[in-house]
Amino acid sequence: MKLHHYLQPALVIRDLNSEGVESTLRRMVRNLVEQGQLEDEEPVIDALLEREAAQSTGIGGGVAIPHAVYPALESTVIELALSPGGVDFKALDGEPVQAFFLLLSPPASSSTHIKLLARIARLMKHPNVLNDLLQATTSEQIIERIRQFDELHP
Repeated sequence: MKLHHYLQPALVIRDLNSEGVESTLRRMVRNLVEQGQLEDEEPVIDALLEREAAQSTGIGGGVAIPHAVYPALESTVIELALSPGGVDFKALDGEPVQAFFLLLSPPASSSTHIKLLARIARLMKHPNVLNDLLQATTSEQIIERIRQFDELHP
């Protein structure tokens, strides 16, 4: 499963400026609506906030993977947002989050959803990946760096 196949430049936010969990999720979901990936913000935000209330998706190491199953989708959507200054996302290690991979899937794609969660976590555990993504100057460079990882680590 190749992570870069799910990414597109319009769904990469290179300089996320937000404060806290809800404002981060709202900014990301708003972009998905603006890019035509979603029709309605509120049900998605509600689903994501419900997931965060159960346990933070801030996995540590400066990374969060907010995710939800959303019935109105026909296919899986991934959005990436980078925040060089970091956001207090209530991560499990208590550290600010700099990379957010928002993952939304339809109910029929639960297997893909789980595999992508694992793929993102594995990518972000590699040394220097977060720093490489933060240093990229365009959305295309960010996706290219993820593609390179995909090729090196099948």
